[in-house]
Amino acid sequence: MASPAPSPATRLLALATLAVLVSAAAAAAACSESDRDALLSIRAALSEARLGVFSTWKGDDCCANWYGVSCDPTNGRVADLTLRGEAEDAVMAPAGRPASGVMSGYISDRVCRLDALSSLILADWKQISGPIPPCIATALTSLRILELPANRLTGEIPRSIGSLSRLTVLNLADNLISGAIPDSVTSLASIKHLDLANNQLTGRIPASIGNLAATLSRALLSRNRLSGPIPPSVGSLTRLADLDLSENRLTGAIPDSLGSSGNGVLTTLHLGGNRISGRIPTNLLATKGLGIVNLSRNAVEGPIPDVFTAKSYFMLLDLSRNRLTGGVPKSLASAAYVGHLDLSHNRLCGTIPAGPPFDHLDAESFASNSCLCGSPLGKCT
Repeated sequence: MASPAPSPATRLLALATLAVLVSAAAAAAACSESDRDALLSIRAALSEARLGVFSTWKGDDCCANWYGVSCDPTNGRVADLTLRGEAEDAVMAPAGRPASGVMSGYISDRVCRLDALSSLILADWKQISGPIPPCIATALTSLRILELPANRLTGEIPRSIGSLSRLTVLNLADNLISGAIPDSVTSLASIKHLDLANNQLTGRIPASIGNLAATLSRALLSRNRLSGPIPPSVGSLTRLADLDLSENRLTGAIPDSLGSSGNGVLTTLHLGGNRISGRIPTNLLATKGLGIVNLSRNAVEGPIPDVFTAKSYFMLLDLSRNRLTGGVPKSLASAAYVGHLDLSHNRLCGTIPAGPPFDHLDAESFASNSCLCGSPLGKCT
């Protein structure tokens, strides 16, 4: 038996209820007035004429087509602010060519009023200067991504940066940031990608960096002025795939912990251009999966560990410009692959092994050693 049709009054009540719900949802999704004011303050502190990225920042609703602004649809709060000076999207590069912008000014501390932000990205603008507002570390507690690379930011990394317990990406590379790396960095419980390269950072790498063992996969600290030893706790970073500490002023020996067979997933290791001494840890070059190693331009001494196996696969192995002694390891001939090998400018002696990978290397790979001989150098006498 068919159900009776709803009465006109019932239908009107249902429509009225639906209208109220739709109206409430629309109101909830509208841009927060305080967030809009904060965005306008951020815009007022910056200047960018070439690409016109702020040309869409007009009207009352910052959640509606403001370039680089994304909101939480449930409450209208700004969740993401993403402005990149090098971009390929259709808005900034309508002709299909990658866009390259220049933005000057500074990061207004009004950014800290966007306290629902999940990501803050102001990248590759070349001329944004001034300090990182310290309040970012305390006010933006929901922040997961903080990327401010390739600008001209100065001052220090906020000392309370470790308060951002949800932060997974911290990228401050290619700026003019100075001072020490705050110890609180080692409290970033969710950090996966840490990039502080090409700044003017001084002091030591925090000794407790091993506290990030559960999450950290990339640590890029190259081209700074960091000094002191490499902390032994770096060997505890079992999720670390890429470690770049090159072009600093680091001293002491390479920690034995980096050469432990259980060092996890380490695939690239860059330590070149420091003042590192001591010997290469016996098991470092036998670490499973390690395919790029650059220890060049240091004061590393002693023999090259003869630990290569059929599972060794090196796209790059650069041990040049050190104080290495002994011969070229014979076990290198058993490696599955060695692409670029540079053992030049050391104190090596003896006969270069025959066969692969030595048969595709040129003399520059072995130049300026004490008494190496054999192909591709001269014959041994």
